[in-house]
Amino acid sequence: MQAAYRYSIPSRGWLILLSSLAVTILFALPRLAVLYFSGRGTPADFPWLEFGIRSLYSFLIAVLFLLVNLSAVWSDSSWLPKGINRHLVLGLLNIGLLAGLDFILIQLHLYWFEPPFNERLFRFLFRISMVLEVLLVVLTAAIFRLIFGNQQVRIANEQLLKANAETQYELLKNQLNPHFLFNSLNTVNALIRHDPVAAAEFVSNLSDVFRYTLTSRTVDLVTLEEEMRFMEAYLAMLTGRYGEKVRFQVEVSSAFHRSRLPPMALQVLVENAIKHNVASARQPLWVAITTNANHTLTVSNGLQVKKDPELATGLGLANLNQRCLYLSGREIHIQKTAETFSVTIPLLP
Repeated sequence: MQAAYRYSIPSRGWLILLSSLAVTILFALPRLAVLYFSGRGTPADFPWLEFGIRSLYSFLIAVLFLLVNLSAVWSDSSWLPKGINRHLVLGLLNIGLLAGLDFILIQLHLYWFEPPFNERLFRFLFRISMVLEVLLVVLTAAIFRLIFGNQQVRIANEQLLKANAETQYELLKNQLNPHFLFNSLNTVNALIRHDPVAAAEFVSNLSDVFRYTLTSRTVDLVTLEEEMRFMEAYLAMLTGRYGEKVRFQVEVSSAFHRSRLPPMALQVLVENAIKHNVASARQPLWVAITTNANHTLTVSNGLQVKKDPELATGLGLANLNQRCLYLSGREIHIQKTAETFSVTIPLLP
């Protein structure tokens, strides 16, 4: 499948920590300037302890309001009474926390430190600084909630797309067996009329083939070795029906036996070759199955199209292409010349 675009964001814990540090630095700079120009700009006179405590206030306030505003409880309002808006509750909670912290921190700070200038002006600037800091933190939290929400939507969409693709894939797999059964029964019917012995051998091979189809329905991939054992029985069925009218050439390297492919992929290609081309004693049809160095497998046949070809729905190749695309992310490759027709499918190592 085509790889979906993914992006990652830090965990909530790291976002809260880094954002709190950024807010602390942002509000520490103007505070540093105020203290510097208040007459205590020399290193000896500068109130480093007071400056550090105020910065600690900023950091803890940022952490507290980010934790409150990014809490998972706000993603679901089912716990709230009916008709109560969660955004209103969150807003009132922020205002209540701000008012409480404003009162506590100002009193504590004035208890520990002398204001650098007029107490009334200090209270005003302290309060304004807290309000601006909380507003910035709440706005940052709202942006993070949008980012998290967008990420959840992306994950949900990818899960839906995956579920849809898996459903379509199961439907594609289920389309194979009725089609194969129909053609096999027609072949048995034809052989019974002309050669009962060959029909019995055909039924024996058919039993092996259907045993494989039943076991392979529950898996998405099989090894090439398993597929070729199935193809031996299937090609024997075709030989029993067509005799020398169809000649098979199999050159599958043992080096690829553990490679994987969709089950019954080769059967679809061989069946298509016989279905759409003339196969007679005067004009035998050759079909070749070969592995390639680039980890692919090719099924090719002579191109001798019937004068009255059967209706081609394209379902077999389209089905196989979708299965390969779903399982390996690679499509099949079809090549047609004046004399040959070939389909190359990817093998998964």
